[in-house]
Amino acid sequence: MKNRKGKLAMEVLVILIVVVVTSGVMFSLVRAGVLEVKPEGEASVLDTEFIPMGRGGYLGIEDFKFCEGVDVDYQCLGEKKAFEKPSLVFFRFTVKSTTVRGEVILVENYRLKDKEGKVLLEAEEKDNFYYKVKSDKEVQEIYFKDYLVIEKGDEAGKYTLELILENPLLNKKVTLVKEFEVR
Repeated sequence: MKNRKGKLAMEVLVILIVVVVTSGVMFSLVRAGVLEVKPEGEASVLDTEFIPMGRGGYLGIEDFKFCEGVDVDYQCLGEKKAFEKPSLVFFRFTVKSTTVRGEVILVENYRLKDKEGKVLLEAEEKDNFYYKVKSDKEVQEIYFKDYLVIEKGDEAGKYTLELILENPLLNKKVTLVKEFEVR
């Protein structure tokens, strides 16, 4: 009987040592900057999938167009790639995404660069656009439209739009880079 109690105590002690050593290693990696702690509300190292199972699924941006305007049915009215100052640069695109448990969550943002590559509009988290939809389809098509404002004082030349889309359910992110001209 004494031998069993001693064996059980030893197993508990070994488990506690493993937990303490693992925690110490994690904290050391965070302190060294190898692992990054994210602000509250974001995924953290504790949310990481430690078993390397790739998530299947598709996330893609299709049928992107710059337009003079976009109607309520997301149809491009006058496709073009050159715009006069001042004007609105409309764009529309379709996102195809695999559903996860009957749901699609998309996070959209973009970055705008001028002809020298200087960032005019940075894709910051506070500017993210969140889209959530329930679906009974395996792959869901979602239509987006948006616009940029070109003002009279903006420089003429080529501008680069980097469209950034993410599906956190699939753990996938895609970026589409398109150029347009301002005259």
